[in-house]
Amino acid sequence: MAASRLPGFKVLVALLINIALFVLCRQFWSANKTSARSLQHAVQENMQLEQYVRQLQFQQDIQSGALQEQLQMINELADGALKAKKTVIKDEVHLEANNNKPLSSFQVPKELHKTHDIAIPRDIPTWTEADTAHLETITGLDMMAQLLREDYNKEDDLTDPSQIDFITIGRAERMYKSLWNHVYPIYQSLPAFRDRDREKALLELAKSHAEIDFFLKLEQRLFPWLHSQRRTAFSLYESYSGRGYVLCAGNRQFEFVVASIQAIRSKLKSDLPIQVFYINHWDLSENRREFLRQMTYNIEVIDISTLLDNGYMKLGGWSIKAFSILASKFEEAILIDSDNPDELFSDPGYQATGALFFYDRSLGGGAKVAPNFIKSVILFMSTFPSTTRMLRRVGDHEQESGVVVIDKKKRMTGLLSVCKMNGKWERDLWTYKKFYGDKETFWFGFEMVQEPYAFVRNYGGVVGELGENDDTSVCGAQLHLDHRGNPFWWNGGVMRNKNEGIGRPLLFGYWMSGGGSQEHRERNVRADDLKRNLLFDLDLNSEEELVQDSLKDPVWEFKQSCLSGWSVNPLDEKELSLANSYVRLDKVAKEIEQKMAQNILADHSVYNWEEV
Repeated sequence: MAASRLPGFKVLVALLINIALFVLCRQFWSANKTSARSLQHAVQENMQLEQYVRQLQFQQDIQSGALQEQLQMINELADGALKAKKTVIKDEVHLEANNNKPLSSFQVPKELHKTHDIAIPRDIPTWTEADTAHLETITGLDMMAQLLREDYNKEDDLTDPSQIDFITIGRAERMYKSLWNHVYPIYQSLPAFRDRDREKALLELAKSHAEIDFFLKLEQRLFPWLHSQRRTAFSLYESYSGRGYVLCAGNRQFEFVVASIQAIRSKLKSDLPIQVFYINHWDLSENRREFLRQMTYNIEVIDISTLLDNGYMKLGGWSIKAFSILASKFEEAILIDSDNPDELFSDPGYQATGALFFYDRSLGGGAKVAPNFIKSVILFMSTFPSTTRMLRRVGDHEQESGVVVIDKKKRMTGLLSVCKMNGKWERDLWTYKKFYGDKETFWFGFEMVQEPYAFVRNYGGVVGELGENDDTSVCGAQLHLDHRGNPFWWNGGVMRNKNEGIGRPLLFGYWMSGGGSQEHRERNVRADDLKRNLLFDLDLNSEEELVQDSLKDPVWEFKQSCLSGWSVNPLDEKELSLANSYVRLDKVAKEIEQKMAQNILADHSVYNWEEV
């Protein structure tokens, strides 16, 4: 009877063999798609299969040598497949360990994202010996030739935008950043007995080191205005120290600069040094320069063309601002007006990134030209641009450049890139046509070289007085809040409405935020792809399951300089006293400017600024 059952049993065992082979082959060929965790499951499956076959052997009292050979073949195949699978998974784990490295090594505390929008940049690869060797190859020489094409003389008059290739500029600037990190330690190691010894030694070293030679040529092509008094940016970089204010002044801005300086000294009680930059003797008259020098202590008034080559920069208007930060002697610089500088330097976003920016007002129906320009030029972006009003086409502007705080020792290549965006031909042919003046060039320049930066998470609001017959709106100057949501500084002077020619002083008493709260921005105005990610992370099936906030940004009436649709807040006693003192300072500054305009020498000593 056992013999009569044997053919059927052989069929059963053969079927089991085929199933086992199918399972093993499937496990083997899908190994590259499994994780290390699947190895344990495969081993368990094999053990269960072997145990089942052994039980079947005992139950059926298998004596056939052929069947034993087939079972042995199963075991050998299983062992081989599992060994192969272990090898594949080991290689896969090794690959994951190397390939799953995050795009950015720059991190900030999670709590910081509640008060700031942080640009987490992509890492720029470190320069290696292999990169240096590549420079000597045919492709390396071709690459250098491509990146060194950016070149023009002081006398050139560029009219064709195609002569300024921002994609190539971006590649060159990122290459420059990588080389900076490689060459600067070499520069530091060179002997220096006199000021320019290291520069001379580096130039000599460049004759035998291809990467140093390439670095110096890139710098000359990208930033030719640096080299009127020096041969490398390193000497300027090493001259920076301390903290201070940077202001820009021309004849037309004189009265505002006077008021700002005295606000810093007599009202905010800051002793930090001040540097005031102007373009040339036509830009700021000698009598105005002398008044500024005499009006307070620890102040310098400097012609920027004595430090940087204005033959290349051809500065005018807004463009002087970024270059003034670069040329200033300070390691940590605050540009233009603000509240107490100690508070800005202690801002957690600034401390984490080395660069602090503020948002502009939410105006317009969405930028039409700038988004396409940004996307076409910045091929590698940080985490910031995709969340901006500009790229989401819900606002015309992003940054208010009235106050900028930069640690130049941390963010030198970012600042150089910002200056490049404000160069003569870059601004005339591109950036100032795509953006409103210099507003966006700061974060845009940092993006070009992937440097981190922080925005205080509040849009521009308003400080001033209640609207006419409307206690739900506030009208006046553009207000900016600190990271705690308190009034911090404003832009636009102390007049009721300079846009409409209403010249009376503001009756300060109230303020309103410009919106941009975390809940609103995270849940209502995020891009569709980010919303899908949020649904996935929260394990939700549809948008209907996502809790929606009803918050909307307040609305600007730009011509009237009024804001409504948010809570109206009264200024506290200290804020009100400070605002009214600015009104008095502004009045005195206007009187001084009137004398200057009539070539009447104004005596600074007759003004008791403490009592103004």
